Amino acid sequence: MSVVMIEIAIIVFIIYGIAYVFYGRELLARRVVKADPNRPTPAIERFDGVDYVPANKYVLYGHHFASIAGAGPIVGPAIAMAYGWFLPLIWVLFGNVFIGAVHDYLSLMASVRYGGVSIATVSEGLMGRKARYIFLIYVYAALILVLAAFLSVAAVIFTNIPSAATIAVIFMPLALLLGLLAYRAGMDIRVASAISLVLIVLGFIYAYKVPFLLGYKSAAITTAIKDYASYLHQVKGLSMEAAEAQAKLAVMKAVWIPTYHWWVVILALYSFIAAGLPVWYLLQPRDYLNAYVLWAFVAIAGVSSLIVFNKPLRLPAYTSFSPKIFAGQPTPFWPAIPLIIACGALSGFHSLVSSGTSSKQLANEMDALLVGYGGMLTEGAVSSLAVILPVSIAYGAPELHGLNVLKLNAIGRFVTGYGYLVGSVAERFGGNFATAFNVFKVFAAIALSMFILTTLDTATRLARFSWQELFDWLEPRSPAAHKVLTNRWVATLIAVLVGAAMAFPTVVIGGKIYGAYRTVWPAFAGVNQLLAALALLTSALWVYAALKIRGGTAWLILVPAFFLWITVTIALAWWMAVVMPHIPPVQVAGSGVLVAISLALDILLIVLFTRGLLRASK
Repeated sequence: MSVVMIEIAIIVFIIYGIAYVFYGRELLARRVVKADPNRPTPAIERFDGVDYVPANKYVLYGHHFASIAGAGPIVGPAIAMAYGWFLPLIWVLFGNVFIGAVHDYLSLMASVRYGGVSIATVSEGLMGRKARYIFLIYVYAALILVLAAFLSVAAVIFTNIPSAATIAVIFMPLALLLGLLAYRAGMDIRVASAISLVLIVLGFIYAYKVPFLLGYKSAAITTAIKDYASYLHQVKGLSMEAAEAQAKLAVMKAVWIPTYHWWVVILALYSFIAAGLPVWYLLQPRDYLNAYVLWAFVAIAGVSSLIVFNKPLRLPAYTSFSPKIFAGQPTPFWPAIPLIIACGALSGFHSLVSSGTSSKQLANEMDALLVGYGGMLTEGAVSSLAVILPVSIAYGAPELHGLNVLKLNAIGRFVTGYGYLVGSVAERFGGNFATAFNVFKVFAAIALSMFILTTLDTATRLARFSWQELFDWLEPRSPAAHKVLTNRWVATLIAVLVGAAMAFPTVVIGGKIYGAYRTVWPAFAGVNQLLAALALLTSALWVYAALKIRGGTAWLILVPAFFLWITVTIALAWWMAVVMPHIPPVQVAGSGVLVAISLALDILLIVLFTRGLLRASK
């Protein structure tokens, strides 16, 4: 029986709708947490105008969704298609409904009930003070990895596609405008949103025409590479292939690397300023507007694929349980899948957003269902489409039949595929293929970079919170030292400097230049997924010990939490034993060491969790 994409998409959205109503609202919100609209939230009780600020629930949903979304929900499924499309889709659906969305919602509500503190601090009341500090150190390390990875990725995008940099610069004052209109002028959020979105469309048109260049001009580089390759071939006697490779590397070192470095510095400065400002200034409105950008991206790509490729899928539903993915090594679907598909199914970073920024902006406990559970289901929908769309692109069109699916794991190739989609629609209706292709390629890069920027300043703010919580013991001993160390600008600067230092280097692998993300990303992915397991275990213990939920309802949360912890722990041990011996030394030094430390902290925390669970059961 042949399957077409629209049939899969309908089934996916029905599952998410049922999950939201019955698992999210009826079970978690009403029976487990017992959300109360009359209970004051930390945003009300601890309002300070900077971090604790009540937000409109739709604005907060936009912030939360934009903060947790990024490259992960798109890139991970593209890589996972090596297994076929069925297993990745099942993991996204199962993981999202029973693990990811539960993890996000409970992290948010646990933080709200504890005054808006991080999930690490929540662990203190459940597992003891020692657990809190171990967890906080783990969280801070994970956030530094997030900063380093996304500073590098954003710098690469802005260097390669300068139009994305233009709209990023334009986007900031537009977000400030929305914040002023909604919070200071008292304008209806729908009117303020409409004004801002019209200006964003105009900004996109301007960005497409006027790229923000910092010395990187692709046409000039192409000419320089060609001239230098000709010199090496004719004068130095190198083969043309060797001459072109050497010329490209030399020219890119001279031009691309300085531009990349400038962007790392500029983005670090932006992160420092944005993370220190009150949330209503920039973070809330910018993230809210970003959500519209992602929805537009998904809508255009989805509609285009339905028009052009709504045919039976040619990619097999199942190809192999253990294809070669990591460093050319056989990669079994279990336990390795959490290291491949992250954000769309589950992500530890989400618990930091839920308990870091979102819990401090929640105006009403009833809003948490939309923000926490609904926000994660939305990301799951994006990730589900990311499983389906590349299958349609690569195997639904005769022109692309037989394209190696593994090649879609690169963001650039993935974006190009979506550009092909829109170009094909334009061609079918008499439009210009090349123009549509280029416009949407730029738009896709802009959408991706917007969410990376959102992750950047949110992660910087969260790192500040974690740093400040780490030094609460110092306040009674030395108030002056505590005041200096926990000052919001000092704490922010420390995180930004460390993250930028890790993002600044470039690496040459296989004759090609890469940003630091190439060495940082594997460590970030592993630590992030282990953080998800620990955060879900903490939330499950909160439900069991503090809320006194027992029986089948408790096991519905505890079993997925244990399953995730076992899966990720085994996956990271497998990665160290099987994959690490086959990766470059620089990645071993960065990724391997951090993963080893994470596993050690993981064991300490699971021991403390077990003790807390046993105490609660007595």
